[in-house]
Amino acid sequence: ANLGIDNGSLYQHVSLASLKSAIREQDLEALSESLRRIVPDVSDQYTRHFDQADFDFYWEKKMRGLHAFQISCALQALTQLDGEKLTIVDLGDSSGNHAAYLRALAPKGSVGRIIGVNLDETAVSKIRSKGGEAIHSRVEDIVLEGVRPDLIMCFETLEHIIDPIKFLRNLSGSRVADHLILTVPYRKNSRFGGSLLRQPIQSLPSEITPEETHIFELSPEDWRLLALFAGYRTIFTRIYRQYPRKSILRVTKPIWQTLDFEGFVGLFLERDRSLSDKYAGW
Repeated sequence: ANLGIDNGSLYQHVSLASLKSAIREQDLEALSESLRRIVPDVSDQYTRHFDQADFDFYWEKKMRGLHAFQISCALQALTQLDGEKLTIVDLGDSSGNHAAYLRALAPKGSVGRIIGVNLDETAVSKIRSKGGEAIHSRVEDIVLEGVRPDLIMCFETLEHIIDPIKFLRNLSGSRVADHLILTVPYRKNSRFGGSLLRQPIQSLPSEITPEETHIFELSPEDWRLLALFAGYRTIFTRIYRQYPRKSILRVTKPIWQTLDFEGFVGLFLERDRSLSDKYAGW
């Protein structure tokens, strides 16, 4: 018996406390609040529909923590690039929110064009409705005519791609950009397929979308090796955990491991074909 306890509500209360503690511990609280002032409403971040009460209580805070981590990685990457009015392409951009964050927080004059790319027409419409620039395309098939970005952002996208090696190798081979900043879910041990693919086939809907389907969930070391094999070396790696490591709420780690993710990993990559070009089997 559940003794009258709403397990979903209990999970959200415990997870929310864990998130708040983790965000403070990792010095992301101030940035998270800055992002809230820049984009007060992030309920349009994904195509999926959220119950408003659940979103306001739990999901909004969860998104803000992840966004703060992603933007802190992007800002760190920008400090290592030369030039002004840099062109950024955001692969998998679902809302234009990250472009708004960067325009507000990047050093003055450092950011020029920011172009979002998404297969979902709804996402492209959202970006354009906010005055942003967007391309309707699969990220694997992107053609950037007349544009050579200085930085590609790829947040929570690579795990949805069927062949991430081919995708990254095509980018490195075409010299589309010398630098990428990407984030993916953090797993200590690599595995093929996310939670959706692990369900019985008969319980799946008639169609599953790329947004909800993870193909690869790899460890940080395996993502680094995959990137190197495909033509990019790693400049820095950062890990964001959704639980604290220095308070009693560290006991929530198994909950995150089982029902969500421990956190996310960010990698800043630079084009380096030294390993990729040695492989004769392409």
